[in-house]
Amino acid sequence: MSTKLMRNGPTGCVGLQKVNRCHSIGFGHFERRQDEISAASRLAFALNREPVLLEPNAVPGLPAASMPIFAAPASATRRSKPRIGLFFPDLQAEHVRSDLRALALSQDFTIEIVNGGAEKKAWIDTDGYTVPTWHPGELLPRALAARFDGAVFFEQASAWPRLQMIVANLVSRGAVLVDGTADRAWHGQAVEFIAGPSDLHNLPHWMTQAILPNMARIAEDLTGSALSQAIALPPALTALRATTTVPQNPKRRAKRSILFVPTNGVGLGHAKRCSLVADMMRKEVTPRFAAFPSCIGMLNASGFDTMPLVSRAADRATHDNDVVNAVRLSALARQSAVTVFDGGYVFDSVMRAAADNDRPSVWIRRGLWQPSQNNQVALDRQKAFSRIVVPCEAFDELNSPEERGTNIKYVGPIVQQVEPDEAEINRLRDGLALDGRKLVVTMLGGGVAADRRAQINAICAHLSTREDVLHLLVVWPTATTDPGWFQYRNTRVVQSIHASVLIPLADLFVSAIGYNSFHEAIYAKVPTVFVPQMASLMDDQRARGKAAADRELAVLVEPWELLSLTQSIDECLGEPAQALCENLRGINLPEPGAKAAALHILEMVA
Repeated sequence: MSTKLMRNGPTGCVGLQKVNRCHSIGFGHFERRQDEISAASRLAFALNREPVLLEPNAVPGLPAASMPIFAAPASATRRSKPRIGLFFPDLQAEHVRSDLRALALSQDFTIEIVNGGAEKKAWIDTDGYTVPTWHPGELLPRALAARFDGAVFFEQASAWPRLQMIVANLVSRGAVLVDGTADRAWHGQAVEFIAGPSDLHNLPHWMTQAILPNMARIAEDLTGSALSQAIALPPALTALRATTTVPQNPKRRAKRSILFVPTNGVGLGHAKRCSLVADMMRKEVTPRFAAFPSCIGMLNASGFDTMPLVSRAADRATHDNDVVNAVRLSALARQSAVTVFDGGYVFDSVMRAAADNDRPSVWIRRGLWQPSQNNQVALDRQKAFSRIVVPCEAFDELNSPEERGTNIKYVGPIVQQVEPDEAEINRLRDGLALDGRKLVVTMLGGGVAADRRAQINAICAHLSTREDVLHLLVVWPTATTDPGWFQYRNTRVVQSIHASVLIPLADLFVSAIGYNSFHEAIYAKVPTVFVPQMASLMDDQRARGKAAADRELAVLVEPWELLSLTQSIDECLGEPAQALCENLRGINLPEPGAKAAALHILEMVA
């Protein structure tokens, strides 16, 4: 158990660690004895115990900081292709773009940039995501340092505590430290920094010849260096760590687990996609989930253990829930071999769970962005993941050009295929007591991204005039329903997590055009009237519907065209439906990609 209390000001800085029920040890720097007494009294009042305050030792080779600087214990790890961090290069310098592109093409090592927020944005605006770029505050210092086997510093050493904590954690991991400043500022203060080229143009050859062959020896020398000793955990915290470490039983090896994190809004489509992939790997690993409450029923019914995530609250700041989720996801990620995220936007909690725990991570990142969407932040955060799995769309024009990179894997559409035979379909339809009537199934979405009541009321009112129809209005169990829907003649409101099984039974399907519902309709070869949701946060549903309508596989109706919607339903319940059915039966569709996605993820399991 630990408690931290940090206070910056003229009297100094205090870091507090609760050691046990009786003692608390604080590390701090105080200008005067009176300041130390004042800080101790405040801590004693807050904790109801007398703290022990210790003055932290200065770190040789680094400017004096306003707080204790030490590193989390870490073992040196070496990648087959070393990753080098370039800290604060001058991105406005002449030829810097061509130099960085040349570095990025190196066969001997990979690079990532660490720079200020304004510089990072300007670089992305100019050069995109060819070289991953980080702000020092995006990850915890230990997590950012863990990304690198070596670091080249192009800016002067400063007293900024966060940068010094990053340096300390690089030292702890045995990473190669290179001084790339023109005046050898880092090397002049600490001999552990190796004087290297101050320009990017000469860096590749020097790294390949002088550094890469000697990385193991450099790491060994760094372990016993003065800088390494200075940033080690203080003895009091080392003792605390020893008392809180849970001993591992080598004879007991749990089945490897993979953590799935479906998110964004209600998250139903993401959770469904993840469950299909997870189902393909049950024999090899134990899939576990962390999901929002709306998805838990479906995931539990599919046999997956699920940790609830905290949803946003109207009376709280928008990021408050993400702080809690970060703690939960980080704990689950440490217990898992791989973390798998499915969503359009990578929340801070997800990014840290993917990058903080020294584990492989995967982003199932479907595309089809709306042209007006600004996905700069989302695409920037793909750098936190070890692998990107892209489920393709059914039709080629909906797929973006394939990106280069060995960490990007493309698979077929991840879709649940419900394929009952004709006898099973007849049995299920008989159970609905159709009595010769046609079955219309409507699923227009959960209403989170768009209010669908106008379309639903128009459909229900229109079908109430037809004696030859049974209308099933399918909604999620946790969705908000309008009491008026239950009053319409011929309409039955079905609240179910098993909506997909109803699609192959339908004579006509009326649906939104999300990734899952679209592909389920097309693969089930059911005549469908598609009505897009086009909120700014959604993918391009209209493009998806147009691709099907252009092939005469479905009918596309805009959300505001209520009269056209009812007319299209009548037409699709008549003879035109036969043409749709024939076209659907003749279409060649890609092989579903759930199994391929599972294999790409399983490759990441150590």
